[in-house]
Amino acid sequence: MRFLAIGSFALAVLALPAVSSGQQLTQNAPKGPTLQAAAVGFRSTEAKVDASTKITAAPIRRNQGQDVALMVVGVGAMIVGALVEDTAGTIIIIGGAGMALYGLYNYLAY
Repeated sequence: MRFLAIGSFALAVLALPAVSSGQQLTQNAPKGPTLQAAAVGFRSTEAKVDASTKITAAPIRRNQGQDVALMVVGVGAMIVGALVEDTAGTIIIIGGAGMALYGLYNYLAY
């Protein structure tokens, strides 16, 4: 056990100089803050941008969570209605299906 501990310590000591040189700065790196480092966002490699290359993105739709919640609760109500027997279960299934379809309609329509 002693030889294993001494051997692993010796290996770590021999490998330490090779690992520690990985964080040294290169000679070409500018010192201090630069404008390039302060820029936030994507950088374009081409200086000229054509108006024909601009793509209009689809508008970001807010409040999609409510539509998804309607679908999930509707499907949950359909499952509960399947577990409940007789007329009450049928009414719960139909109500859950209506809620899920309404949520799906709102999710796909807008």
